[in-house]
Amino acid sequence: MSVSPARHRNEGVERRRELRRRKRLSLLARCWRLLALLAASTGLGWLLLRHGWVLRDADQVQVSGAWGFSRDQIIQAAGLRFPVPLLQLNPDELRQRLSGSLPVEQIQLQRHMLPPQLNINLRQRQAVARAQRRKASGLENGFVDRTGAWITREQQAKARSSGTPSLMVMGWQQRYAPTIKQLLLQLPKQANVQRLDFRRNGELWLISDRIGPVRLGPLDGQLQRRLLVLGHLAETWGGKAPTPDTQALDLSNPEHPELVLRPTKAKKPAPSGN
Repeated sequence: MSVSPARHRNEGVERRRELRRRKRLSLLARCWRLLALLAASTGLGWLLLRHGWVLRDADQVQVSGAWGFSRDQIIQAAGLRFPVPLLQLNPDELRQRLSGSLPVEQIQLQRHMLPPQLNINLRQRQAVARAQRRKASGLENGFVDRTGAWITREQQAKARSSGTPSLMVMGWQQRYAPTIKQLLLQLPKQANVQRLDFRRNGELWLISDRIGPVRLGPLDGQLQRRLLVLGHLAETWGGKAPTPDTQALDLSNPEHPELVLRPTKAKKPAPSGN
């Protein structure tokens, strides 16, 4: 018995409908699985952010490199308030707060998720000299570090230091920082320099316990040569303190050092007996 062409076409149409229906059901099932996975991931992420990756107390903050500060000082300077989600911490803001409040020159931050922890590594700026600068409001006293950078008294007060530096920097300005760094490295120890004085006319003067006032002159390319001459003169000075007649040692021309004497006062003529 043969099958009619019409019946054959109807069976083909039904099979195609069934295939399309199965594809729609399969696609719908995959969409539901994807939505369920997204919902589960979102919920898990929210739970981790809300309750998992959270700093709950100071014990989860590890500090290294900052021998001059306690952990509580660093946490306070960073403005941390517990509990705080780790992923909400802004590293740039933390660095800005720490550098603005504490005398530190290098800050490294690392966030660890398992277990939740914040690692803070600091390099402390150590004051090597006292300093004074002129501002619109008047004179301000502070300190400088080995790079010649300014340290405020408030910053230095938070650090545990071994004592107050003996060297004094007068007339500090930001543009003098490279010169101060050079001087700290190259000042001859035998000269026993106690003060660096940056004058308003652009000249640099030193006060040496061994030699007395020293005029180094302008801050130009001959500074290193002048320091070498100063070291040589300090070695050959003979250990004698500057005489009262000595006003200054002028090294502005390092090839021809000059000892400037105080001007002598003219004696009044003795009254005539006539």
